[in-house]
Amino acid sequence: MARAPIDGGTLLWARELGRVTREDLAKAVGVKPERVADFESGESYPTFRQLTLIAGKLDRPLGFFFAPAPSDPDVPETADFRGRIHDELPADLAREMRRAEQHRDAMLDLQADHGEGLRLLPLAWETLKERAADVRRQFGLLENFVPTESQTNQVFNFWRGLLEARGILVFQTTKIALETFRGLSIHHEALPVILINGGDSASGRTFTLFHELAHLANRTSGLCVLKESVHEEALANGFAANFLMPESSVRRYLRPSDDPYELSSQLASTFKVSPLAAAVRLRTLDVINDEDLSEVRERSDSEWNRVREERKRTDGFVPPWRLRYRDLGSAYIGAVAQALEDQRVDMLDATYLLNARVPMVEQLLNEYYRTGGTE
Repeated sequence: MARAPIDGGTLLWARELGRVTREDLAKAVGVKPERVADFESGESYPTFRQLTLIAGKLDRPLGFFFAPAPSDPDVPETADFRGRIHDELPADLAREMRRAEQHRDAMLDLQADHGEGLRLLPLAWETLKERAADVRRQFGLLENFVPTESQTNQVFNFWRGLLEARGILVFQTTKIALETFRGLSIHHEALPVILINGGDSASGRTFTLFHELAHLANRTSGLCVLKESVHEEALANGFAANFLMPESSVRRYLRPSDDPYELSSQLASTFKVSPLAAAVRLRTLDVINDEDLSEVRERSDSEWNRVREERKRTDGFVPPWRLRYRDLGSAYIGAVAQALEDQRVDMLDATYLLNARVPMVEQLLNEYYRTGGTE
């Protein structure tokens, strides 16, 4: 049986960097872990079929394993703000982080002009209100501005579009648990990246967008679940709350209530954010206390889990291309579409850039042109 003479060190490098255990890779290939160890040490080679399974599990092209391992890792390093000192980065999240960096590299090649970048100044507790107001001014928004869109997904896409127009790439992920992460930021001087967990509610994703923007303002790359018990997370929450819900507007719309969830829900409806985001804002203004905030967090998460389970039973099948379009976003897909029009790339290049086969690439492009680049 023909064997693939791969570089065992490259296989080991890719597996460890991708946070895939030897046992998990062996299961995907249909061999024992000891066999994977033999492949990595060079004592034996996999068959070409086994190599195809290895490449699929590690999300690498076949040819990658025949060359020496790269000198630098291609999974970006981020600070872990989740408050879990001993947690390993999950393999599926490591894969999405690497893909996000690949998409950023592609955007640098595809688009010469990334728009006027946001001026993001470092944050501290005493400057949150001032910094949030400054970013709103850069967007040309008045203090009392609230998006006019009625649907929460449309509100999220509105804010996403504003950020991408100012040189910040926003991607989403599919099928990663919210307990793993809600969002992460990857800092770069040009085209920084925000990665959002698509499993969260649209309102929750909106808040996470500006939470991650706060990390970028402080020139940090962070992996987040938005816990108030972590200092950097509380600071980022405070910035997002100040940006989405300016103090003067909050106090204007605030109505008395002894129920912190009712109070938060009322504010959430006004500013088109989640009840949890509204509760964070109320906490920064000392309207509610830490115990109230924890109560709202529990009720908010419970309610979203109930809604998600209900949707699973009623929504039916969502075509994979729709999820891919949502995750990549119209800005990135539009850059690929323009490059195809200009004949700077061909359809084969597009399959790589969009991580999709030709039929899905055509669906993504058709949707982009059908909607005029709006999501």
